[in-house]
Amino acid sequence: MGMKIDRRRLGVSAAALAVASAMPSRGFAQEKPRQGGHLRVGYPLFPTSLDAILGRSGGDAYYWRQIYDQLVDADQALNPRASTSLASSWEVSKDPHAITFNLREGVTFHDGTAFDAEAVKFNIERVLNPETKATPRASMTAIKSVDVLDKHKVRFNLSQPWGAGLGVLSDRGGVMNSPAAVAKLGADYGFKPAATGPFKVAEVVTGSHVRLVRNENYWGRDAQGNKLPYLDEITIKAILDETVLVSALRAGEIDIAYLPMKDVQAFQSDRKYRLTKMDGGGIGYLVTFNQAKPPFNDVNLRLAVSSAIDPTPINEAIYFGKFIQADSGMWPTGTWAHDATIPRPKFDPAKAKEYLKKAGKPNGFSFEGITWTNATHPQSAEIVKAQLSAVGIDMKITIQSVQAATSNFFAGTTGDMFLTSWSRYPEPDWMASLAYKSDGYYNAGKVKRPDVDALVEQGAALYEVAERKKVYRKIDEIVLGEAWYVPLLYAVTYAAANGKVQNLDTLICNDGKMNLRELWLKA
Repeated sequence: MGMKIDRRRLGVSAAALAVASAMPSRGFAQEKPRQGGHLRVGYPLFPTSLDAILGRSGGDAYYWRQIYDQLVDADQALNPRASTSLASSWEVSKDPHAITFNLREGVTFHDGTAFDAEAVKFNIERVLNPETKATPRASMTAIKSVDVLDKHKVRFNLSQPWGAGLGVLSDRGGVMNSPAAVAKLGADYGFKPAATGPFKVAEVVTGSHVRLVRNENYWGRDAQGNKLPYLDEITIKAILDETVLVSALRAGEIDIAYLPMKDVQAFQSDRKYRLTKMDGGGIGYLVTFNQAKPPFNDVNLRLAVSSAIDPTPINEAIYFGKFIQADSGMWPTGTWAHDATIPRPKFDPAKAKEYLKKAGKPNGFSFEGITWTNATHPQSAEIVKAQLSAVGIDMKITIQSVQAATSNFFAGTTGDMFLTSWSRYPEPDWMASLAYKSDGYYNAGKVKRPDVDALVEQGAALYEVAERKKVYRKIDEIVLGEAWYVPLLYAVTYAAANGKVQNLDTLICNDGKMNLRELWLKA
């Protein structure tokens, strides 16, 4: 028996689920958008891949979101939004469990091939194939099989209810790649993707920049019926040095960038620039452990380290006091799973010493902490090192590139603890499946925890948000109580743009990443 998605089951407004409704654009400018122009963006990371399902860094989304559409898109509140989705409508059924999608017609991939039900089947099966090693695989295993019903209709047969499904499909798990291009290019596809989004890849210079050009055949339009995207061209420049990034923005070499915290106040008082921001735009700083091997297979040592770190000096010295001290887990403020009442490790040197005694290490121990090269993480790691030293713990710091550090740590080859930042994921199953499940890509030790696996599956299966929140609270109680992932600071994201950039308040997506498709430039 089919059942339409509704507010009771997904916790979203009926209006947001009206599949024919258009979401009006918001923007500072009231003028009609101007077509054309070249937007230059500064960003401090180069992508690990432009193939969204193979990228290992959350920062990749600043690039791939401009290139891809998702099967199901979502608005800022994570309400599924058919007007900007590749599926024009969908129906969830419970007997048997399935989701049936009606696909948008007349859409083509960047290589000219048609987007259709066969393409959806190919993409989902590619994610689910263990040999692909797709980053989002663990969050999509509820899909048992995919049936092509006709050219523009496809059904996901589910092994269980999947309340998280529409939210998961609004992230990289729901992107669509050209089957023909994947087959033709093989390993070279990673930086030559053919998707359906508003911009096509024109040039990739490793470590330097990615140049995108308008997809002239793009199907999307704004709420007034204007053809998207407005821009002719985008260059995203990888500028790793914060000082160079800010200098480039002030010199007019780039038009827009997310600001380092040290520069926010100066840009706020400069009328030549406009700013927009998101509280809880990510996890600004955190520690996570490899639980499979000594020393952090001992929960007391994980708790000792977590209790010895004071986030306040890190916030003041590195982030100029503008970040938010974490009061919960990996679902930051502003996401519906955030719960500030959950007990969690807090700075308490006396308790840290108690945990050391429980572990049989009253005089401390040594371990390797891995972090990656950016303007803040190595400095933050030095502060953490000094704080740990105060209770007798010696951390040796290893610094690598973001790609190397992420791949090596989560593959279990380098480091005992990872000092890093994390993207904002408003759909809680993304984090739960990928980081907490025993087979999750971001579960460094891959320690078998059937109790947590069962909770993650339960949270993903439920449709009512109130019931899901209860499950994610239980997950947080375990993850924080046993110090798997311990966020220290929630990020506050600030973006600044020069006066030419319009529609700036459409920039920050629900996951804190950039969405450039509705920006336009004044002449």
